[in-house]
Amino acid sequence: MSNNTGSRLAEAKSVANDLLQKMETTDLSIERHLLQAKRLARLLRDSDAQTWLDLEISGYKEGFDAKTLGNCLRYAQAAGRVSKDGKYYLTSLPRLEAACDADRQRVENATPKASTGTAENFVVANATIKMLHSQIAALNSVKEAYLNNVELFSSLKAALHGYVTDTLIAIEFGNVAESIFDALRQDVDTFVRSHCPKAAEKLIAIAERMAEGTSEAFAEALTSCRRLLMTVADSVFPPADEDWLDGSGKPHKVGADNYKNRLLAFIETRLKSDSSWAMLENELEHLCSRLDAVYEKTCKGVHADVSVEEARLAIIEGYIFVGEIARLQKSTGQPSVGGDGKPAPQP
Repeated sequence: MSNNTGSRLAEAKSVANDLLQKMETTDLSIERHLLQAKRLARLLRDSDAQTWLDLEISGYKEGFDAKTLGNCLRYAQAAGRVSKDGKYYLTSLPRLEAACDADRQRVENATPKASTGTAENFVVANATIKMLHSQIAALNSVKEAYLNNVELFSSLKAALHGYVTDTLIAIEFGNVAESIFDALRQDVDTFVRSHCPKAAEKLIAIAERMAEGTSEAFAEALTSCRRLLMTVADSVFPPADEDWLDGSGKPHKVGADNYKNRLLAFIETRLKSDSSWAMLENELEHLCSRLDAVYEKTCKGVHADVSVEEARLAIIEGYIFVGEIARLQKSTGQPSVGGDGKPAPQP
């Protein structure tokens, strides 16, 4: 993470904490809260939230498409602003707040005051009772409108509070994830530098392809990820002509193209726990299946339609797996082994 990004996230966390405290302890106007929430969304580059908050400030227009709210549609639906069947309220949140205040004042002014019990007051009350009866329906209508507006306003304010709370949790979780990933990155960096420096070239190639932002580039990034695993396998368990026998005596090919078998062979020589070995085996099987499928399509000249989400997930899985290899190498401190069981030559 760059210093600029880190500073921006730190400011966003401060804004979120401050906004939650104000919403929970002060009586500021809803417009003040919305503007501060917009600042939070801007700091996080959250375009969906900026769109949603703009509409809450200025009001919704006829012909509004709920899909424009993106990830924030769930907040609008939870608050009752937008219904599942596409219906929605047009009034902005600040105007709704003003309507609640005005309706509350009307209700208070229209509510008859209790009689003092004097004879004079009794006469006045009898003289006006017919007029009061004629206004009961109007007063009840005002009360109903007031209660409906208060209910909608409270729900929308709760939705805004929910967005800020969720955002703060995401930032804090991101900080935890970042610290965990930083530790993983240190292990991978040390491993790459000490055992397979050629892997650095593959990591750079992955980053360059992902930056291009096309489906074809994403497929090339996954191909580079496959080469990364092959490079790591060459380092920890170089190719051998003789089959490798696993713990149950079953033979496995460990030639140059059998990078998955060679990685599994390395893991088995370093792990004593069967459950841990099985878990890593499943992870590697899943990862290699995805990478090999893209590679085979590329070799056949067939376009591999890879989305950015799919590419990111596979690359993260691959990086984490390299981290597992680095951890095993670091924890045992033993030299890598080849297919013949002898120490493998270092690159």
